[in-house]
Amino acid sequence: MIRIVVVTAVAGSLLAQGALAADLSIKTPTIAPVAYNWTGLYIGGNVGYGWGHERDDGTLSGLSLFEVFFPGGVPVEPPSVRGIAPQPIVGSSNPSGMIGGGQVGYNWQWQNWLLGLEADIQGSDQRADGALCSATGCATGPLLINANYRLDWFGTFRGRAGILAAPQLLLYATGGLAYGHFDANAPSLPSSWGATHTGWTVGAGGEVALDSHWSIKAEYLYMDLGRFAGAPVSATTTVTNSLPPPNSGFTTVTTNFVNASFGTRFTDNIVRVGVNYRFSGPPLAKY
Repeated sequence: MIRIVVVTAVAGSLLAQGALAADLSIKTPTIAPVAYNWTGLYIGGNVGYGWGHERDDGTLSGLSLFEVFFPGGVPVEPPSVRGIAPQPIVGSSNPSGMIGGGQVGYNWQWQNWLLGLEADIQGSDQRADGALCSATGCATGPLLINANYRLDWFGTFRGRAGILAAPQLLLYATGGLAYGHFDANAPSLPSSWGATHTGWTVGAGGEVALDSHWSIKAEYLYMDLGRFAGAPVSATTTVTNSLPPPNSGFTTVTTNFVNASFGTRFTDNIVRVGVNYRFSGPPLAKY
């Protein structure tokens, strides 16, 4: 009899513990993983490298004056004058160098999708030396004009559209307005036809959130600032030659009066890495 009572008591105790454990397992809440919130205003800085391409085009024309002088500088005969037929001006070079600057933007997140706006301003050390000439390939000749090119600064105002490949990994495409100051000059003329100009840009990038505020990013941009047109310029060049025997002492002088107008179209490739600080609240938690 005593054994039956003991067994019954033990069984009842075990059943009560099992019911309590089941009840506790039902009432314990399950916490979902914390989701990162990308929505908010952010600011940051970046550094990178740019390599571009400039293409020159224009026309050159004018007059050429040819004279022959006796020893002592007396003209042999009146000078001959001929026109310099209009000729195309062509040239190209590849400005490259470091860039750096800052950005500010705002993101709106809907589930795994993100839209945003971003503006940035960049200093640039992209530069190159080139030449203007009247033959494709710029073969050495009397119409070869040395030129210098430099991208001083640029900025963009772009939209961003992306998807969260993971809660803290954003992949995005971007595009919009570009603007900048491109300087081009030919010291021998002298002439400068650089200016501030607007154009467009497109690109893509990725951004990784480190915590609720800090993130790092890398992106590529293609930028087209359009054509920088220069004002027409004029130049005078003089070439003097001494004649060999049997005309020793005689000299010839060729004076060219040249008029030119030309411009430069500039496109650029940009890669850069940066860091952003987001003024958003704490990460969102879902239960």
